[in-house]
Amino acid sequence: MNRRHSKKREQILEVLKNEQGALSASDVHAKLPTLNLTTVYRNLDVFVYDGEVKKLLLDGKEALYEYQNHPHHHAVCTQCKRVIHFTAPDAKIMKLLGMKDFQVDTLEVTVRGICNHKK
Repeated sequence: MNRRHSKKREQILEVLKNEQGALSASDVHAKLPTLNLTTVYRNLDVFVYDGEVKKLLLDGKEALYEYQNHPHHHAVCTQCKRVIHFTAPDAKIMKLLGMKDFQVDTLEVTVRGICNHKK
């Protein structure tokens, strides 16, 4: 469902589109301090429901929201908390899962481990 975008909704979506990674609702609010935090949460939920934005639970704490022009998956370093975006052939992943009696609508892979990124 593609709803009419209000000015506030457009501002929130622009913040997400201009970001290289995912943001929490608090991060979005910090970039748009004139908006009420409840308004930010409500509109993020609308974007998620409409499929315009992905809601991610990468660190187990606060939900993050990400606009994805190209679908991708995430690898999270458990030491430095770095998030790496990667693509993988979803068809092959689905085949490996072997879920013949299950219709998958979306596939989200989050891999956790330790990266070799030098600080």
